[in-house]
Formats: sequence, C-alpha cells, structure tokens
Amino acid sequence: MTYILHPADTALEEAMQAAGRGDHAAVINAARRVIELDPQKLQAWWLWGMAALDSYLYQEAETVMAEGMNRLPAAHPARVRFLAQRVRALTPLGRYAEACEAARQALAMGVEDAETLHLLATHLSRASREAEALPLLQRATALQPDAAAYWFSRGETEAFLGELDAAEASFEKAVALAPHMGAHLALARLKRWTLQNNHIERLLAASPGESALHQASHAYALFKEYDDIDDRANAWEWLQKGAEFAKAEPETPRNPAWSSRLESEIVAAWRTWFPANSFTNPATATRTGPRRIFIIGLPRSGTTLMERILAAHSQVQAPGELQAFPAAMKMVSNSQTQTLLDADMIATAAKTDPQAYADFYERETAYLDNGRPYMIDKLPNNTDYLGLIRLAFPDALFIHMRRNPLDSLFGAYKLHFAARWSFDQNDLADHYGYYRDLMDHWQACFGKDIVEVSLEALISDPESHIRRVLAACGLPFEAVCLSPHEAAGAVASASSSQVRQPINSEGVGAWRRYASGLIPLRTRLQAMGAIDSNGDTLS
Repeated sequence: MTYILHPADTALEEAMQAAGRGDHAAVINAARRVIELDPQKLQAWWLWGMAALDSYLYQEAETVMAEGMNRLPAAHPARVRFLAQRVRALTPLGRYAEACEAARQALAMGVEDAETLHLLATHLSRASREAEALPLLQRATALQPDAAAYWFSRGETEAFLGELDAAEASFEKAVALAPHMGAHLALARLKRWTLQNNHIERLLAASPGESALHQASHAYALFKEYDDIDDRANAWEWLQKGAEFAKAEPETPRNPAWSSRLESEIVAAWRTWFPANSFTNPATATRTGPRRIFIIGLPRSGTTLMERILAAHSQVQAPGELQAFPAAMKMVSNSQTQTLLDADMIATAAKTDPQAYADFYERETAYLDNGRPYMIDKLPNNTDYLGLIRLAFPDALFIHMRRNPLDSLFGAYKLHFAARWSFDQNDLADHYGYYRDLMDHWQACFGKDIVEVSLEALISDPESHIRRVLAACGLPFEAVCLSPHEAAGAVASASSSQVRQPINSEGVGAWRRYASGLIPLRTRLQAMGAIDSNGDTLS
C-alpha cells in the first residue's frame, strides 16, 4: 500500500532534516511552510523557534515560542519547554521583566530536569536576579553532579553574591570534572594566590584544546596567578598569548566586532545629532520610578567602588550593571543589525521623543525596584548614551569616575575583558581617544550635571569626596558609606573580590609593574596629551 504524505508532513520532514545538518535558514523556511499548512503542528513551532534562537533572531524566536506554547493546553508539560526557550529569547532583547515572569511561570509548572533549571538560572542571572538563580543551580548540580558547566555557573553566581568560599568549591568541582578553562580563570580571579597556594602547576599541565576561547581563558588564568606571585616575566608572556588567542575568538552578538572606524562614526553621530543646543531647553520627559544615578567611566576606573559606596546608603539601591538603556536604544529604534550601537540608531534617536526611551527603561527595570528613592545603574559604557539618557531622565545624576588611563586600560587588557578593543595596545589607545572625545562633548553640553570623581583622589581622602558626591546627589551623609566593603549585596564586576576589601591604594600605579611591555600604549597616550613622560595623568 502506498501512503501519500500530507504536504505539511513533507515540509516537517524537510525541517527535521535541515535541523539535523544545522541549516537554520532551511529549518525556518520549512517550518514556516508547515505552519501555513497546519498551525497545530507543534514540532514545527519548536523547530522554527530553536533555529531562530541559534540564528540570533531573538524577536522572531520569542514570538514563535510564545505562539507555540499558547497552542498547548494549559496543563500540558511541554509548555515548560516553550516557556524556557522564550526566556532565552527575551533577555537578549532587554525584556528582563518578562523574562523573569516567564521563568517563574515555568518553575511554577514544575521543572525537574537539570538542563532547564540551568537555563532558567542563567537568564535570571542576566536579569540581575542572582539570588533567585542560585537555588536553581543548587538543584541542577544535585540532579546532575557530573555536569561541569552547572558547577561553573553555580560558582559564578556564588562569587557574585559574595559567597567566595562556596564559589571556590564549585569552581574546583568544575575543574575536577572537565578541563573547564572558564572555571580555571574564575578560580584565578577569585582571590590573590601565593607562592604556597596557587594553581600554576595544574594550569601548566592542563590542555585547553583548540578553541580560541578556551586557550585565551587558560592563558589569562596563568597570567593572573604568575602576577599574584610576582613572576612578572612569565606573567607577561602568558598575557601576550592570552591577548592573541582572544583576538581569534569568533564574533557573536555576545562578543561583537569592534573597530576604530565604527567607534569614530558613533562619536561623530552623537556630535552631529545631539549638539549642545539639544540641551538648552528644559527636557520634558518624566519618570515614575526612583531617581536614577548613572555611574560611568572607563572600565576599571573605580565605578564598582563608587557603586558600593553609594549602595551602603539607606536611600540607595544598586541592582548592578543594567543593560536596559542599550536595549532601549535597540528596541525603540527597531534596529535589526547585530551591532549594539551605530550611527543610524543615533540618528533615529534624535528624531524620537526621549520619553519612549524613558518608558522602555522604566518598564524593564521596575521589577528591580525595592522601594528606595534612588537607583544606581553602574554600566560603565552608558557614556555611549549619556546625552540621550540626559533627555530621557532630566533629573538623573551622573557620576563620572576618572583614573589614570594607564591603570584603567591595563586593567582591561589583563582581564580577558568582554570588549574586543581590550586585546591590543593600539586598540586600547584608540578606544580611550574616542571615549575622551565623547565625554568632552557631553561635558560641553551639560557638564554642570556631571559629578567628576578622581579615583586616586577618592582613595587618598575618602571622606571629603564621599561627602561631596552624596551632597551632589541630595543625600545626607551616612558614615556607613566610608566602609563600602562591609555593605551587603552582589557585585557585578571583575572587581568583585577587590571591593570586598577596605578602600586602599593597592591598585594605584599598578601598570608600572609592566611598564616596559606597555611602551606602545604609553607612547600613544602621551601623544594624545593624556599622560606625561612619567605616565602620570595630564587630562
């Protein structure tokens, strides 16, 4: 007997075969045909949504996963799978409140497998809900104790929450189970190691494999541990290897391309579309949530220390490095590009009511509000959006942290930092030049609204500078702000271990230990007029 497949079944078979060979575009095309013919084919919704996720088509994936889930009966167990993948699509879109709600819905329906628990925990963490994520990771590691990735995620979350001993144990579990280079690097960063207590022999014996990411993590871990024991020659050698491996890492939306040309275009666009006269008339945007404090500056410039100082205050909440304004920029401009920011988005912003950006930002951060009247956003690269933030939040407070650029830039260079400008000394100098040019523009536009704080001055005389910052924010002085290391709360930064120590000058001039290797960067910065021949700050 000959069976004739329904066209929907034929298309579904095509989608499944395309999925098997990793052809995401073919999966999407075939799955769309299935849905047109028979929208009740749930497997087609699933295949389409997963292919869209793997293609970084997050808006499409979110819509498809939501539609597929809604076609299931209310109590159907497969709804959890669709919900979990919808969470995965929502966080890259900056829709963190919805992601948290969807994650909670999935958990309420019952999640018993480690993979889904880990997925939900990962995205709750990205939405600044680490305290909710940790119990899920504890369950995941209990259900599947041989999964190194779950122990690594658990360790990262424990470290973020200040549970450093627990984090160390979790990272050790990950390392014992697999050659997990991320866990090796996380362990290296967790504390300062000594001649008597370090992992150098283990790291030298480890095999990172062929992945550029794993090779980079391995090399940066060795740099950190050699640096801790003051073996500068070996440390520098491994740092150079790490930077070369990092340059070779593939570009993705979570690790996007960077070019001097693109950054130059962004600075030029802000100057063109947001000139000084854009800020002469009183802004009309309004807010409904807490008053915003934006702490900005180069990475490694002291933004985390300032956050901890202010977070110690009874009237201030500090949910971390929020991605809400970059997300607002993407979503309100309806940008379909993979770049986080470009000149076209800036041109669109100039023609858009700033209230639209304020509304998106407030909607996507409202779930973090604990009722205190001030909320910090400590995303350093909000410098890239500062003029638009000023128009969207007319009463926002801006605290600009400054540090000797050699210390800031070397601090990024040595970290396996997320930004791709941090792997090459010429790129570091280029980025600094564009950052300085843009901050000079914002200073010319509304400098009276920006509180400038030198990290070196803050460290040398904490109380007077803390009093000055609090007064600028309209906050009464509280002595607890002098001891930020004693404040409770999470720290979303590579500085998480340092800022749990009292304010100290240990990092001042740290670049000098590798001065001979940093000659290319020093030469560029001196030519810019940023430092003098001794490496001290000029501007």
